[in-house]
Amino acid sequence: MLLNQIIHYGLETAEKLNRREEPPEIAQEKVLRKLLKKARHTAFGKAYDFSGLLAAKDVAAAFQERVPLADYNGMYSPWWERVYEGRENITWPGRPNYFAMSSGTSGAPTKYLPITKAMLKSLSKGAFRMFSAFPEYEMGEDIYTSSWLSIGGTTKLETEGRRKFGYLSGINARKQPIWARSFYKPGREIAGIADFAERMEAIAQKAPEWDIGVIVGIPHWVQLTLERIVELHGLQNIAELWPNVKLFVSGGVDYEPYVPSFTRLIGHPIKYLNTYLASEGMFAFQRTPGAKGMEMLLDNGVYYEFMPFNDQFFDEEGNMRPGGKTLLIHQVEKGVDYAMLISTCSGAWRYLIGDTIRFVDVEKCIIRVSGRTKHYVNLATEHLTVDNMNAGVMAVEEELTVRIPEFTIVPVKDDAYIAHEWYLGTRDVLNEEQVTRLLDAALARVNDDYKSERATALKIKVTIVPLALFYKWQEEEGQANGQSKIPRVMKGPGKERWLRMVGAEEKPTVNNRRAAQLGEINWESVKD
Repeated sequence: MLLNQIIHYGLETAEKLNRREEPPEIAQEKVLRKLLKKARHTAFGKAYDFSGLLAAKDVAAAFQERVPLADYNGMYSPWWERVYEGRENITWPGRPNYFAMSSGTSGAPTKYLPITKAMLKSLSKGAFRMFSAFPEYEMGEDIYTSSWLSIGGTTKLETEGRRKFGYLSGINARKQPIWARSFYKPGREIAGIADFAERMEAIAQKAPEWDIGVIVGIPHWVQLTLERIVELHGLQNIAELWPNVKLFVSGGVDYEPYVPSFTRLIGHPIKYLNTYLASEGMFAFQRTPGAKGMEMLLDNGVYYEFMPFNDQFFDEEGNMRPGGKTLLIHQVEKGVDYAMLISTCSGAWRYLIGDTIRFVDVEKCIIRVSGRTKHYVNLATEHLTVDNMNAGVMAVEEELTVRIPEFTIVPVKDDAYIAHEWYLGTRDVLNEEQVTRLLDAALARVNDDYKSERATALKIKVTIVPLALFYKWQEEEGQANGQSKIPRVMKGPGKERWLRMVGAEEKPTVNNRRAAQLGEINWESVKD
């Protein structure tokens, strides 16, 4: 009875929080003023005269003019390096004890991002608003008292002096309220296992003891875990064990390409909720089922700027060109790809997070994540984004009634040979020539630049590889952790290691599939 009263009170409170009565630009200006006021006495705030900015007639314009744009390297040296060393009041008041490790999808070295108390509050507030949207999904209030299975990075944190660093999911898990811990699975002990294969095996062993209603995580790690549960207990599907699974909450990766696999694996249709959660903060979530985008959080400690993602502002490697200009929330246009920059209550200032987004509704600030600044292909002005890639692969799946859970592209530009070399990971047996035709046609439908370049020099090549090869690659890259994502475009040293691996593997045939091992788990033996 008491729990139901708490739920009702929480929903009423959240409904009030979720009512946005002021225009987006007003909400965002208030956030900017709060950030500047809070940080005006820090080393960063003094260097760029935040007190003077607050006195300006147009604070946002003055902020854009005075504070430089920065990527991770630009923030780390000379600013976050001093934060990491334990110095106080550098980019945000005080000294953060937590540092979130990036998942490394761009193939770059691990990044350590400061997580302040203010950011932890921001994350909690964003999650609370997301939970309050559940009534829109027509699942009943019992969804709030069902068990949640969270499959992410280990909650174990490394400690050096006062500093603790690990994955954001681990930091958040340690800050759970006591009342929520009884609903949280797999529990702190299992979640703290560092090795993903061991953690997955422990989850699979304990699975019959739980009645899960909500599953949270990055889709391909969730899929691997559920497949292991099905295999270990000799099930046809997950519903035989957990008949009350109703919702999947995707953490930072679009769930749409995984829906066919999940429906078959779970055993009945469920509902899906996308969130835009990164190591730098929570930015948006899908408020209603079936929505084509996510509603931005505009009054939650994050100030946004948007730079058109085009050749004028970014080079071929996805790096910002000098002299870039940004737009504010009320200046954006529908259907344009923007690189997003943020200023936050963790002390990030005009920081390029590496994602590209597209507004599907400007007035309501509804967005889709269209890709990564480093994960797109532009060999011949084709401007192929991850959103385009997903659309192409999903079209192949629909036409052939198959599942292609993972893929990556190796861009090749060598003298006269300019090509997208695709590697599609699947357990189905596919004809590469047929897939190439279907994929090529689908990409041309969603991207006019691609269609134009295919008529001249651009070529496309498709290679079908065992799905397990992607997970083996992640293991060898040190990314078998439940948190990292498959890079949709292979660049840099990771590309060379991928090509060596692909060259050493056999292609799948009806009676011959080479098993790939991750720890003690044989992924190829896991049934669909």
